Amino acid sequence: MFNIITFPNDILRIPLPTFDFNNLINTLELEKNMLQFMYDANGIGLAANQIGLSYRVFVMGHKDNPELGKAFFNPIVISCTETISEMEEGCLSFPNTYVKVKRPSAIKAKWQNYKGEWEEGEFRGYDCKCFLHELDHLEGIVFKDRVSNLKWNRANKRKR
Repeated sequence: MFNIITFPNDILRIPLPTFDFNNLINTLELEKNMLQFMYDANGIGLAANQIGLSYRVFVMGHKDNPELGKAFFNPIVISCTETISEMEEGCLSFPNTYVKVKRPSAIKAKWQNYKGEWEEGEFRGYDCKCFLHELDHLEGIVFKDRVSNLKWNRANKRKR
């Protein structure tokens, strides 16, 4: 149904517009399909533009607890800690490339669910990293942009 868009495809560099809940898209179906595709691809996060859709939405979840997976429409970071963590990240749009990226250790965010209702929550550790990685995709930022050229080149050498 979907295909992963890989870097350097231009769609990965375009900031996505606010999702309009009046556009007649079945958002529950979109959430389910994106989650299933992400699980099948062994991912923990997937932004719409990674599968060629220009919607401001991403999904997050873990294959071992699929019922906890969900979509985040129009996500916004409200606040973040000053404490920074450096964790390894990978990306479905950069197959087999892993690099340590520095990000806040925790954030508070809000988003709309598939019904268009606003929700709010806090994310820490791995979930924080994933949320921020996927939010970057919606802004046209890829994880390559978050590290030095030296660090990126080392990650690509390890990939080979």
